[in-house]
Amino acid sequence: MSTFTANTVLLDTLLDNVESGNIRLPDFQRGWVWDDERIKNLLVSISRGFPVGAVMTLEAGGDVRFQTRLIEGVASNGAGQEAQHYLLDGQQRLTSLYQALRYKGPVETHASPGGGWVEKKWYYIDIQRSLNPSVDRDDTIFSVPEDRVVKSNFGHVVELDLSSQDREFKNHMMPTEKVMDGMGWGFKYAQYWHTHGGHPHGDPFAFFTRFKDDVLDNFTLYQLPVINLGKSTPKEAVCTVFEKVNTGGVTLSVFELVTASFAAGDFRLRDDWESRKDRLHSKFRVLQGIGGDQFLQAVTLLATQARQRKAVSEEKPPNHVPGIGCKRTDILNLELSEYKEWADLVEEGFKDAARFLHSQFVFTEWDVPYNTQLVPLAALYVELGKELAPYNAHQRLNRWFWCGVFDEVYGRSNVYQVALDLPQVACYVRGGPEPTLVTQASFVPERLLTLTTRNSAAYKGLYALQMKSGASDWMTGAKLQHAILEDKNIDIHHIFPVAWCVDKDRKIPSSLYDSIINKTPIDATTNRLIGGRAPSRYLPRLRQDITPEKLRQVLKTHWLDPDSLEADKFGECFEKRGEEMLKLIGEVMGKTISGGSEVFRTALRDGGLPDLEADSL
Repeated sequence: MSTFTANTVLLDTLLDNVESGNIRLPDFQRGWVWDDERIKNLLVSISRGFPVGAVMTLEAGGDVRFQTRLIEGVASNGAGQEAQHYLLDGQQRLTSLYQALRYKGPVETHASPGGGWVEKKWYYIDIQRSLNPSVDRDDTIFSVPEDRVVKSNFGHVVELDLSSQDREFKNHMMPTEKVMDGMGWGFKYAQYWHTHGGHPHGDPFAFFTRFKDDVLDNFTLYQLPVINLGKSTPKEAVCTVFEKVNTGGVTLSVFELVTASFAAGDFRLRDDWESRKDRLHSKFRVLQGIGGDQFLQAVTLLATQARQRKAVSEEKPPNHVPGIGCKRTDILNLELSEYKEWADLVEEGFKDAARFLHSQFVFTEWDVPYNTQLVPLAALYVELGKELAPYNAHQRLNRWFWCGVFDEVYGRSNVYQVALDLPQVACYVRGGPEPTLVTQASFVPERLLTLTTRNSAAYKGLYALQMKSGASDWMTGAKLQHAILEDKNIDIHHIFPVAWCVDKDRKIPSSLYDSIINKTPIDATTNRLIGGRAPSRYLPRLRQDITPEKLRQVLKTHWLDPDSLEADKFGECFEKRGEEMLKLIGEVMGKTISGGSEVFRTALRDGGLPDLEADSL
C-alpha cells in the first residue's frame, strides 16, 4: 500500500515550516555545501517560474525516529520543539532558499562546488535590468561581499556601494531577503524616489509594481512539489530513498540509518563501532576489511536466531515464527536492546574468526577470499564457542569454509547464503547433516585456467592452501610462515617467466602463462634472480645457496615436478601442477575433482604447445 502523498506547497509556506522548526534535518545529513553560483542559479530559476525539483519529507512520529537539527540559519529558539517532518531530500535547495530569502544575515556560501572555504555574501536583484527585455535574467541576480561594497583594482575603486538602504534604493537593487515581503520594501523604495525626485522611469510606485508582477510574484506564488512519506513508511523504504533519491545529500547506508535510529534512543552507534573497529583492526590485519555493515549483519544473524528460538519455545504457529536473516530489512528492524545484547559477543566472534583465518594461512585483509564469509564465521564462533575445539568439529568448519571459497558462492546472493550458514553449519559441526553449501559445492578444472589475478576468492584460496600444505622458501627451504612472508616480501610470481614464454620461438599465450598454474609464492630476491630466464638456467643458480636435494623438495612443496621444470617442459609441468592443485582443492572440499588432465591438455593444444613439446605430452 502506498504510504506517501504528493502535493504542491507554496515556497513561502515551506520556509515558514523551516523557520518554525517543523521541518528539520535528520542529524546524519551532511552540512550545507552549495557554492555562490549554484545559489544564484537557483534564485534565477525561481524568478522565472522554472521548476527546481521536488522536496521529500518523512512524517515524524512513526517507527523511524531520528535525532534532528535545524536547517542552517534557523534560530535555535524557533517555535517547533519537535520536528513534524524530517527533510529527506532537498536540503541544499531549501537551505539556500531560506538563507537567501528569510535569513537576516549574509549567506555563508562555499567557495567551490561541494565545499571549500566559506564566503559570506548578500544577494540582490537589479530591478531595472530585470525589467529590460534585452537583458538575460541570469545577469540580473548577483551577490556582493559581506560589507555590501563591490570594489575593483585590488580594493581601491568602489564599483557599487549597497551598504545602506538608501544606497539600495538609489541603485535600484533589491536584497533577496526582502523578496517574500516585497511590497513593504517597495513602498519605501517609492517614497525614497518621491523624496529625491527624478526616478528614471517616471512614477516609482508604478515601476515597482511592474517589477512585482514580472519578478516578485514568481517568488511569492512559487510552489514546490512535496512528496511526504507517511509515518507508517517502513525503515527499508526510507533507506532506499537515501540510496536512490538523495543525490544532493549523502547516500545513506544501512549502518548510517541504524546509527540514526539508535541515536533517538541516546545510543551513539558510530562511536561504539569506531571503538570496536580500532580494537579489531589494530590487532588483526585480516579483519581490516570488516566494516560496520558486516558487524551489524553478524549481530542481526544472532538476534534473529534468538527471536526464532523464542517463538518456537512458545509453540507459536509456523507462520508466526520469524526467520533467521541479515538482509537490509532484518538489520533495520534490529532493536537497540538486541544490539547491546550481542555486540560484545560478536566482537569476540570476529577475533576468533581472525584466528581461524590465521590457521588457514590467511594473514591480511588482501588475502581474505570473502569478507562476506567472515560474517557467518564470526556468528558461528559465538553460537558454538568451545564446541569448535574438538578436531572433528574444527575439520567440519574447515570443510564448510573451503567449499565456500572454491565454489565462490559468496559472490552471488551472499546474504541469503549467510542466513543459511548459521543454523546449517552449526548443526553440521554438532554432528548433523552436511549444509546445503557443502553438499552442492563444486569446482571444475577449467576454473584454474581463468584464475589470473588475486581479485578472485579461489585465487586467494589457492595461495593460502599452498602455504598451509607446506610450501617452502626457494632460497632457504624454510616453510612459508607469516613472519617470513612479511620479512622477505613474498608475492605471487611466474614460474616460467613471461619474457621466456613470449619468446618468438615459443609464443606461449597469456591464457596459459598468466594462469595460476604458472604462478607461485616467490620472494623478491629469488624473483630477481629468475628474471626472464628459463628454469634450466635459473635453477642451477639457486643451487649455489641450497643443496640440490633440498631444492627438489622445495619445488615439490610448490606442486612442481623438478624434472620437467629443469627440462623447460612448460606443458608437462603445467599439466602435472594443475593436477596437484585439483587434488588439494578436492581434499579440503571433501570432493573428487576429475577430468583435469584432459582439460589441461586441451588448453595446451589450443595454445599451440604440442608443436613445441610433443615429446612431453
